[in-house]
Amino acid sequence: MNGLSALFWLTVVVLCEPFLTQARRLHFGRCSLTANIAEIQQAFSDIRRPIQMEDTADDVRLLTKSALQGIQAEESCCFLRHMLQFYVETVFKHHTPSSSLIERRTNTLANSFLSIKRDLRQCHAEMKCHCGEESRAKMKTIQNTFENLTLRAAAVKAIGEIDILIEWVEQDHQN
Repeated sequence: MNGLSALFWLTVVVLCEPFLTQARRLHFGRCSLTANIAEIQQAFSDIRRPIQMEDTADDVRLLTKSALQGIQAEESCCFLRHMLQFYVETVFKHHTPSSSLIERRTNTLANSFLSIKRDLRQCHAEMKCHCGEESRAKMKTIQNTFENLTLRAAAVKAIGEIDILIEWVEQDHQN
């Protein structure tokens, strides 16, 4: 390795180190995974204000703290897997960013969600991810609310409420 490539990799490690050390072990029922919540929080924090200013459906909520806190531990893995699938395949797919910053940060969020979803899919394959009626009903309610809005308004609403999902993950599922 020449001096220039060593310097490059050292720079990458120094710049990425805060995010690498912020990865946390999370537990969803019998499923354990590692996720970089700090990276997700930072990406959302960077776009929170402009996204929430775009949200014109003030009288509608997709996610509520009380609804998420009511999810039983044994169904939390399944619920999160479906929630992340919903964000990746529906919300981010149909969102039209209003700026390059929002586009970059929503891409970061989508990639982070895909990474977590991959681990949750593995738990599901190992039969550690129980899907019951409660998680299905909550997802159905969220999807119905989403579908009752225009596609653009619904995508903006869902992205603007990611903080509620982050808080649920942090509060209820850490070591």
